[in-house]
Amino acid sequence: MEGTTILVVDDEPGVRSSLKGILEDEGFEVFTAPSGEEGLKQIEKLRPDVVLLDVLMPSGIDGIETLRRIKGSGSDTAVIMISGHGTIDMAVTAMELGALDFIEKPLSVDRILIRLNQALEKRKLQEENVLLKKEIDERYQMIGESSVMRELAAKIQQVAPTNSRVLVMGENGTGKELVGRAIHRNSKRSDQPFLQVNCAAIPDELIESELFGHERGAFTGAIASTRGKFEQANGGTILLDEVGDMSLRTQSKVLRVLEQQEFTRLGGRNAIDQDKMK
Repeated sequence: MEGTTILVVDDEPGVRSSLKGILEDEGFEVFTAPSGEEGLKQIEKLRPDVVLLDVLMPSGIDGIETLRRIKGSGSDTAVIMISGHGTIDMAVTAMELGALDFIEKPLSVDRILIRLNQALEKRKLQEENVLLKKEIDERYQMIGESSVMRELAAKIQQVAPTNSRVLVMGENGTGKELVGRAIHRNSKRSDQPFLQVNCAAIPDELIESELFGHERGAFTGAIASTRGKFEQANGGTILLDEVGDMSLRTQSKVLRVLEQQEFTRLGGRNAIDQDKMK
C-alpha cells in the first residue's frame, strides 16, 4: 500500500529480511530494526503506521518493555507483537498495554496481512474521528470580543474543569447549547460523549424511558432492555435542554440522579451507579 510504512523490530536477521520482502511485495514501505532501543529511535524518526514487534530479544530491552515505552510516549502507532516463545501471560500483558494482536512464530503471512489491514483501517477511522470532532468543535465555536462574551468565557473556563452541575439560563436562540458544548470541550471529559436532550420535544409518557432507560417487559412494546441517555453519557456530559418543560415528577427523579449519582431503569429493581457527569 503506497505511503504506508511498516517497522519490523526483531533480533533475527532472517525474520526481518523475510518480512521486509513479503510486505514490500504487498506495496508497503518497510523498515527494520534489530533491537528495542533501535526500534524506538526509528519510531520517533519515521512515525510508522504499524510496528511488528518481537517479544523476546536477548540484548537490550525486550518487546514488552518496548511496547510499554511506545504507548507511554503517546504514540498512536499500531503495534502487533510476534513471538516464537510466547506465553499466555505475555499475550495478556501485551494486550493490556495496547498491542493490537499477538502472533506466534512460525508466522502466518495471511494472518499478518489481515492484522495489518485491520490496524490500518482502525487508524484511518481514528484520524477521521479526529477530523470530524475538529469540524464539530469549529462549528460550535463562540465568537465575540465584547465584555459580556469575555466574562462568559471566563465563567466557562472556571466551571469546565470541575464536576459541578451547571445551570445555563437564557432566552431561545441565545446560545445555551454553545455554552454547554464549550463547557464540555474545556472539561477533563472532553474525549467522552456529549449528549443533548431536548426535553420539550419528548412526550411526557416517554421521557423517563428516554432518560433512564427501561428493562424488557417494563411496558407494552418494551421487547428488549434499553440504556437511557444518562447511561449513554456516563463519563461525559449531558445537556438537558428546556428542563423546565418536564413534569415535576420527572424533574424530581432527575434531581435525584444529580444528587445521589444513581437511578433505576423503568421496570428495574437495581440502582445503577453513575460516574459524576457534568
